[in-house]
Amino acid sequence: MPTIDYRHGIAILEVIAFFPSLFLALLLAWRHGFGRSSGWYFFILFSILRVVGNCCYLATINKSSDGLTTAWAICSSIGISPLTLGLIYNVSRVNDSIQRNTGKGFSPQLFRLCGFIAILGIILSIVGIESTSNLTEGMTNSKFKAGLILYLLAWVALVVLILMAWSRYSKIEAGEHRILGAVAICTPLLLVRIIYSIVSTFGHWTYNPEDPEHSIPFSMFFGNVTIQLVMAVVEEILIVYIMLLTGFTLSTRLKAVYEPTEPEETGETGHGPYDRNDNYDMIYAAGNYSSQSRVARKPKRPIRGGPIHMLVAYTANKIDERREREG
Repeated sequence: MPTIDYRHGIAILEVIAFFPSLFLALLLAWRHGFGRSSGWYFFILFSILRVVGNCCYLATINKSSDGLTTAWAICSSIGISPLTLGLIYNVSRVNDSIQRNTGKGFSPQLFRLCGFIAILGIILSIVGIESTSNLTEGMTNSKFKAGLILYLLAWVALVVLILMAWSRYSKIEAGEHRILGAVAICTPLLLVRIIYSIVSTFGHWTYNPEDPEHSIPFSMFFGNVTIQLVMAVVEEILIVYIMLLTGFTLSTRLKAVYEPTEPEETGETGHGPYDRNDNYDMIYAAGNYSSQSRVARKPKRPIRGGPIHMLVAYTANKIDERREREG
């Protein structure tokens, strides 16, 4: 009769924790929009990876399978990337808030560059595991190690982005400050998770089959399960739920538009269309931040709802814009 050990218990805990988070993340993505800049998409991906990976591991209780074990290892190893991307793109949301409020947000290219580092890390991690038939060797080869180094670089980039956004804390819209605070709390937790993977991969441990949990304390396969629980699993659960619960306290916002504004076009100095003026509420409601928005225009139809409704609204807005130009 198959028995459930400590490691299987951790897998059950993760399924119980991340199955609800999947639906919470889906609800947040639907509420705030499925755009990557919102960051909620990555928490959906992370929850899927954890549920699928641990279900594969639990399936080995009845019958050992290299394929299921490999799937679990891949899902476990690449989970750091969606967490990092989720935090990066939530800082991007804060940057959008600064842009809407003052017109002086940081370039979105900075956030895309930091996200690219994490994506490259996930690619190298998968390639490293798949490059050899031995799973343990695959998670200690040069490609996999390079992926972990990129995860650490992405974390450093995340810290820089947080400090940049914090330098303009007073420029953030009311209510959006809490998302920056949530990311700042989660960042040290993410570092602990990355350190666990780095020590597990770069550490040189001697494996003793008679006492596996003490011979390789940081190994995902043979190490101490309590260390894995404290340094990896708990951190992931805390990060996901801190971010998701914070997301439910946020209001939906229009996406910021990063367009250069020329003083000659507005006839005024300052921040152009982002100045607080008599027409600001009309411009904001219309979702039009172009530099020529001083003139009252027909409000745009809100682009939200299902795909068909969004397509109809988008088409109607384009028709209205052409009529305004021709008129």
